Amino acid sequence: MVDPLYVETVDRSGLEQGQRALLPKRESGLRGGDRQREFLRLAARDSQGFCELVRAWGIKPGEKPPIPERRLSEKEFVDPPWSTECVVAETWAGLPPSLAARPETWTRIHVEMIEHGLIKGAHLARNGNGESGRARIARVLRGTDAKQIDDCVRTVLRRLGGVIEARANRTAFLDCPLARAWWRHRYALEAHETFGQTSIATLSAALRRPAFRWSALVEAMVSKLTIIGDRAIRPALVQCLADGAGRTTQEMTNMLSWVGRRSTVQALGALGPEYVLQVVSEQFLGATEAK
Repeated sequence: MVDPLYVETVDRSGLEQGQRALLPKRESGLRGGDRQREFLRLAARDSQGFCELVRAWGIKPGEKPPIPERRLSEKEFVDPPWSTECVVAETWAGLPPSLAARPETWTRIHVEMIEHGLIKGAHLARNGNGESGRARIARVLRGTDAKQIDDCVRTVLRRLGGVIEARANRTAFLDCPLARAWWRHRYALEAHETFGQTSIATLSAALRRPAFRWSALVEAMVSKLTIIGDRAIRPALVQCLADGAGRTTQEMTNMLSWVGRRSTVQALGALGPEYVLQVVSEQFLGATEAK
């Protein structure tokens, strides 16, 4: 039995240093250079060399992290459907939120998965337009466009665990697909257990699409309106999304901003999730009472 508090992670400072070395400043003239190209070659080969490179950034002592029992396809790894989300939730059910929020945890998990053949290193480079990771790496390495090479390296690092310099810890929530699925399932389960009126699958789907809902929620909780993360407020917002709120980017922004303003004059969190659900529903769904 793995003690979740002592799961191995990549060393934080080593991870940051490794990422900085792979992501030189534009003015340095090193973008598209040998270091970036070799990193992509290692990823494309699905080799132990790629894992060894990441391990060289440093591993904090602990037990090996748990991994799924089955291999993930490239498509389900990059954008985990509900069935894969359930695998993610079950595999890392014991992972403390304090570790699940950190890119070094998921970086270590992905190295373990690559070493056991459960995902391929090339999966990390898959393009948003459906181009496979292996094809994308081959294409950019054939060319001389430094920006394309740099963009591909950034994609690999984001999927591996997240780019710390760009988004700090919230990079795991936003940029790492398995971490995103873990947190999405956690928040859907929280809303289901709080209200008991919508399935976990439906609540998760409301957080998954449209994609702007998830990014807006995370950005608000982590950096802009931390009150959104209150245990009485967050499940109410997730339930409202499942009920039809936040259909556009502007509607989502308006709802989060309204909750923030309302919380400055009324301690919403102290009034309980049922009350929060009612007032948010009345404001944004035209409901006279919480469903």
